[in-house]
Amino acid sequence: MTNIARYSLLLITCFALLLLSPTTGSGDDFLPESFTDAQFIEYERQLNALLKTRADEEKKFVNQIVMQVKLGKIPSRLVSTSYQWGRTKRPNTNYPFIYFEKVIRIQAKAMKLEKEIPPFDYSIYKSDGQSQESSKSAASQEATTKRSLFKLRPSNR
Repeated sequence: MTNIARYSLLLITCFALLLLSPTTGSGDDFLPESFTDAQFIEYERQLNALLKTRADEEKKFVNQIVMQVKLGKIPSRLVSTSYQWGRTKRPNTNYPFIYFEKVIRIQAKAMKLEKEIPPFDYSIYKSDGQSQESSKSAASQEATTKRSLFKLRPSNR
């Protein structure tokens, strides 16, 4: 066998081994369950950034989810698949947190882990202006109803 043939065979073998060997740093190596405390802090920071949390209640929810993962009560895979769902199904949203929160509840229920998901206060999304507007619209609707009840009928001439 010539030197060129040997080097070619060696190169092909190395390339095949490279393709067939498991790679380090793949997504499967990401196991928050084995994180240190400092890594959990970074995990929470990244989740908040990816989910674009704005309100303190949203950040509190993410903190509680991370604590549940840390305690081993919910699998990290539940968190990552919930995030990925929102990312693929609603890629152009400015607020991925709202999808994440709903999806993690649905998936946890399917896994019979719904009790491990912390509660979330949805009233934070209603501003004072919205509640005033809704009360005004309810009042105007009531007034319209009363007017229709007391419509003056044309008099008989």
